[in-house]
Amino acid sequence: MPYKRKVNDIALGNSNSFFNKIKGEAKALIKAEEFEFYELELFNVTNVLLKESELPNKNYKYYGAIQGYWVNDDTKKTLPKGEVWVLPLDPHIKKYPLPGENVVCVNYLGRTYYSTILNHQNNPNNNILSGLSGNAPKGEAPPEVSTVPTFNKPLPANMGDIVIQGRFNNSINIGSQDMVGSSIKLVAHGRENPTYDLEKDAASIYIQDGGNVTVNNPNSKLGSNIVTGKKIVLDADYIVINAKKQLKLQGGDLVEVVGGNTEIKHNAGGQIVTGETEKAIDELRERVKKKLKDEFEDKKKEFIDAKNKGQKEFDKGIKDLKDLDDKMKDAIKDIEKNIKKIRQVSFTFDAQEFAKNQEIILTNFNEIQALVPGLPLTIIEVEKKISEVVEALRSFVTLDFMNKDIVTIKKKK
Repeated sequence: MPYKRKVNDIALGNSNSFFNKIKGEAKALIKAEEFEFYELELFNVTNVLLKESELPNKNYKYYGAIQGYWVNDDTKKTLPKGEVWVLPLDPHIKKYPLPGENVVCVNYLGRTYYSTILNHQNNPNNNILSGLSGNAPKGEAPPEVSTVPTFNKPLPANMGDIVIQGRFNNSINIGSQDMVGSSIKLVAHGRENPTYDLEKDAASIYIQDGGNVTVNNPNSKLGSNIVTGKKIVLDADYIVINAKKQLKLQGGDLVEVVGGNTEIKHNAGGQIVTGETEKAIDELRERVKKKLKDEFEDKKKEFIDAKNKGQKEFDKGIKDLKDLDDKMKDAIKDIEKNIKKIRQVSFTFDAQEFAKNQEIILTNFNEIQALVPGLPLTIIEVEKKISEVVEALRSFVTLDFMNKDIVTIKKKK
């Protein structure tokens, strides 16, 4: 809190009664105008704008704004004159209070803004403190916010940690792992008495460059994995990685897929490709992208280094960068088309279908040869067997027992 300090302490004593009378009246006048100066002041919240339908004139400038009363002087107005809504101070990181909580407000450039919530109960979920302002009604949080014990305890932390904890038992911890490596943990704890525990937390992402983490396998027979070194660990009941265009999983030494039922499928018209990595194909993919990336970086540097750009030049520079970025996306599509044309592959073999056709041909040929001379079969039965043989032969000609959707890359000699 700002404060004042005297710079002069001068005694103005005088034996003249008239002078002393004037001095006394002057001191009384000065004292009457004295006040304590507070740069930051508490504001009791009564309403928070978080619904589009409630925004004044549907103006998103007021999204997250609050209404309420000053704690020290509940007759004081917010700035500017006639404004009843107080905006968040920070445009990027916002902590929306509950009705009944108190926030710290400041005035800048003729407007009142709010920042920090007063940590009255050291409770990440509910810090309501009513009755500080005479005009303010008693604040009560919604039941799911104020009464659920799961959400009411601060997260245990180590000295030096930076913790961001939400109202609903979720947190981000920026600290260390085993005191030997940096760590970022993003966790939905989902339970009372929250701690960082992969086995007990609802969903977790650990990003670390040291220490170790034990990850239990859902299959109890397989035990657990101790993950060390530089790692990203995702742990939850369901994990979905959804790539609208491409998904690439790379492992320098090992890519392991373990599950109860393991399915590898492709969409209509696609293929499943197995086999040794094709260096030429990978180089083709990256060569075109690298050329465009270099062009993009040169253009970006030219744009950043340019001085005294006007708005028109600035907009043109942004458009040029956007065009190069789109050009790279289009190039990737063309590369994949060319790869399908030049890739040398061998198709997998459906042995069961092959054997079935082979059996049909051999069996029916034998029966026809043995039985037709004696005419034990009707003409219709003979035609049926001959048609089965013809169909089996057609299958051999068209190779429809080859799996064209499962492709094996030829092994290099």
